[in-house]
Amino acid sequence: MTLKYEFPTDEDEIIELAKNIIKGMTDNPNFPNPPIPMSELQKMLDKAIESKEAEAAALEAERLATEKAEAAREKLYSAQRKMREYNRKHGIYDDNTPLVASGMPGLADRVFSQLEDQEDNTLQVQKKDND
Repeated sequence: MTLKYEFPTDEDEIIELAKNIIKGMTDNPNFPNPPIPMSELQKMLDKAIESKEAEAAALEAERLATEKAEAAREKLYSAQRKMREYNRKHGIYDDNTPLVASGMPGLADRVFSQLEDQEDNTLQVQKKDND
């Protein structure tokens, strides 16, 4: 009769199995010369646990860093929206020169694009009127 044993693949189960092997085989006269000394297996287990804890700490640090970065971006974006509203309240849209000077070229480009579209529409209307 052959017994088939499937080793665990889950990290916690692998660690638990190593603990059980070390406990069951250390100083056990039935296993006088294991292929890997229990002291070595214990070092491997300690390293696996240490690595698992380091990985968990790194993942938590990454999560916290991501939250911090997202909060900083949102704060900056909010400030930019306030500056846009400030520009709107001060009649910037009537004269594009202050808009360009405000440091918001993307916004200025959109305004210029809208003005060009309006000019194109005006030309088309004038052309139709002339026809």
